[in-house]
Amino acid sequence: MVNIKLEGITHIYDGKIKAVDNVNIEMPHGKLTAILGPSGCGKTTTLKIIAGLLRPTFGKVYFDDKDVTTLPAEKRNIAMVFQFPIVYPTMTVFDNLAFPLRLKKLSRDIINNEVKIVAEFLELQQYLHAKPIGLPADVKQKIALGRALIKDADILILDEPLTNIEPKARVELREKILEIKRQKGLTIIYVTHDQAEALTLADLIAVMKDGKILQFDLPENVYNHPRNTFIAWFLGNPGMNLIKGFVKRIEGKSYLELEGGLRFQLPIELLNLFQEKYYDEEIIFGIRPENVEVSYEVIPESIQGKVLVIEDTGLLQIATIKVGDIELKVKTSKLLKEEQYVYIRFPYYFIKIFNKNGELIYG
Repeated sequence: MVNIKLEGITHIYDGKIKAVDNVNIEMPHGKLTAILGPSGCGKTTTLKIIAGLLRPTFGKVYFDDKDVTTLPAEKRNIAMVFQFPIVYPTMTVFDNLAFPLRLKKLSRDIINNEVKIVAEFLELQQYLHAKPIGLPADVKQKIALGRALIKDADILILDEPLTNIEPKARVELREKILEIKRQKGLTIIYVTHDQAEALTLADLIAVMKDGKILQFDLPENVYNHPRNTFIAWFLGNPGMNLIKGFVKRIEGKSYLELEGGLRFQLPIELLNLFQEKYYDEEIIFGIRPENVEVSYEVIPESIQGKVLVIEDTGLLQIATIKVGDIELKVKTSKLLKEEQYVYIRFPYYFIKIFNKNGELIYG
């Protein structure tokens, strides 16, 4: 197991495109760290720098206490699985799995035994004597994953490995990755743009945007306490409701006055925060769709809204509710109907407040 540390990592392409911008992060040994972000945010460049496929313009890469910044990829003992599975089409599945062991010149008995163990773990026994051509995409990805595991590397890098897999097989492969995490004790880096994968699989999540790490934390903290509005919106299905507004004093009482004519009194828990600093300052109010309370009848501190659109996801409905001049996303177990009038409330303990620059100041 290896602890990975990136210190001041910056990479500039063609002398002008800054793909990675002063990244400082430590990925603990034996844990699965997800690097999460939209396309073009610097995930893959960061991955290549860790793997030794790319040398950073500035900064250092450490494996434990060893500086490996200039160490070539083949000497880093890393195994990689990519978005598009790399298999050798002229070899059988057995030979694909055995290939890294044959490079080490291990005995036939050892190779046969190791291939058998990995094939059973990944449920590839029935394909061992077949060639990969014509096999389903998820089976090919299992072959690539098996070849990475059999290599017995210190670090396993998974670069969007489930993107091109159909949904049912994606769930099965996700479970296999969780088993690998539990059983093998590898340091795993999982690069993805899919927040559901990151939240499900990761011990730690690094959210990237524009080459920077915006937040590096436990999945539950990244989701429940996002540091800025980008993370709040990017994580979640749908993302957090975000509404611009101001903190106002009206007739001696303090209110959040939001776009679209929404106004509600500040709870006592927020008063101390807004004593002086944020009065008449623009803020951004946030609440996740599943945290909005919905009622058929009037409840204290509720606001009336009209249901515009319903998306039924099975156990829950995702409703678009118009309140004043704005539209909110609400995720609820209540059965709602389009054109129905309902009452919604924002429990103070779920409220997030961001400053006008999008940085979290409460919640």
